[in-house]
Amino acid sequence: MVARARQIEIEISVVELIEDYGLGIYPTSLGMVMDTLQIDRISYSSLDDNEKRLAVLASQDKAFNVTSHDYMRAQVVFDDTRGSYFFRSRFSGGHETAHIWLEHEEDTPNREAEADYFSGYLLAPHPLIITMENPSVAEVSERFGISGECAAIAINQANARRHEGSPWRPHEKWLLENIQWKGGGLSGRP
Repeated sequence: MVARARQIEIEISVVELIEDYGLGIYPTSLGMVMDTLQIDRISYSSLDDNEKRLAVLASQDKAFNVTSHDYMRAQVVFDDTRGSYFFRSRFSGGHETAHIWLEHEEDTPNREAEADYFSGYLLAPHPLIITMENPSVAEVSERFGISGECAAIAINQANARRHEGSPWRPHEKWLLENIQWKGGGLSGRP
């Protein structure tokens, strides 16, 4: 579990990424995020049989990242070989991008939970969900290009944020004032 103070730090980091690199178009294009950060994307389908076997052994989660010690070179390897994994690969890509952006080391405490939180907030920020009128899991899933499971978690997190009752934090306000919705076209937006 990621402490709320750390969640807010991660949220601010996500918004800084979006703002600094001009990535404020939703639904988020992870391909654009990775290209902007110069993270190479390698799909399982581009690997030969031996490389694919090693990739599957390397990660049960269907994605992993490889970075140089100074984070100057990074790659995300993801499984694109199973037809219905589009939403899963988006979340996994965001998760692996989080490890790179947050400069996680193997011994970073809560690194997996932090990467999950980062990915979820990047793909479906709470303020954008809060502004929807009683959204269903299906509506959030469709609007943000995320799985039903991810949408349910995002709705729960947005509701928890709503119950905090405090005014919009600066990073949340920035999202609400600056995000552009392009809608649709997710299949071309890895």
